[in-house]
Amino acid sequence: MNRKTHLEDLSNEIFFEIFDYLHMLHIFTGFTLLNKRISNILQSTPLHIVISFGNSRQQIDFLLSHLTSHEDQVISINILDRIRDHSSIIHLLLNRHNFINLKSCKFISIQSMTKLNNIIKQIGNLNKLVILELIQPDRKDLNENNNDELTRILLTNKSSSLRSFKLQYPNHYLNISNYAFINSNLISLHLRISGSSSTVSIHTVLQIFRLCYRIRYLGIVLQHDKRFENNINVSNHLSPINENDLPILSQLTYFNLLIGASCDIWSISFMLHCMPNLKHFYFYLLVQTSSWPFTNPYLDGYVWQQILENLSYLSKFEFHMTDKKKTKIRFRFCY
Repeated sequence: MNRKTHLEDLSNEIFFEIFDYLHMLHIFTGFTLLNKRISNILQSTPLHIVISFGNSRQQIDFLLSHLTSHEDQVISINILDRIRDHSSIIHLLLNRHNFINLKSCKFISIQSMTKLNNIIKQIGNLNKLVILELIQPDRKDLNENNNDELTRILLTNKSSSLRSFKLQYPNHYLNISNYAFINSNLISLHLRISGSSSTVSIHTVLQIFRLCYRIRYLGIVLQHDKRFENNINVSNHLSPINENDLPILSQLTYFNLLIGASCDIWSISFMLHCMPNLKHFYFYLLVQTSSWPFTNPYLDGYVWQQILENLSYLSKFEFHMTDKKKTKIRFRFCY
């Protein structure tokens, strides 16, 4: 005899598994006030907030109404700052609620980096936050890359729980040499260095390296952008690099480097000399124009052999090259 299984027949453990795959708006749209048992489960299930462009202000208000009694259950947030009929969603949520058990936080396409400073100070004090990501896609109206104060607040935060930063917004990082330290608990760091040809250089990268002695996973984006040409400039007459005074990142095993700037390939060699225990190296070259004169050495296997030969522990090297027409070249080498 066939027996029908109803939703209410599922165990509490199965409901917890189901809710872990759904984000908060879906959970409370579909399950709130269903019955007393489900309501009790919703009082203790970990919650994930996901807000994308397709959401409406009406949905955000619905979410806010439930956050009043469930904010301490939120463990991750992934927020696009602009939805289809409203903007500054990050500011709206974080000014009203304190997510004391937050573990992962991701902000995308931030409308105002300046307004973000106070919010970052707030969530930076959360003692369970492990991962923080700030993603600022290229926008035509974006003409400022001086985010020094925000970067200083983030990198010098002394939280004992933070382990990973992904700061993918434009910044020149010219003042990072003034930092006495960065959070020593960080093991993963991704930065986007954007500016004029006089500000984006191997010297800036090496200054960052001097603060990364505890980092195991490192990602660097080097980007020349004409929007920032007139912001801040430094002398082109930089001192030669002293090979005997390079910082040593002995704990680094993973390096992801993306170059969208005119850059001598031997600068990469200096970077890799700082990483004696590197195991995985992922390299991405974005060719901005067909007239870039420096690209040929990047396709020379003998040059790469010279650059990589002293990396005794390297087990994987991937090379990706893309031009503006989206033509892609990819090589993968395993040792």
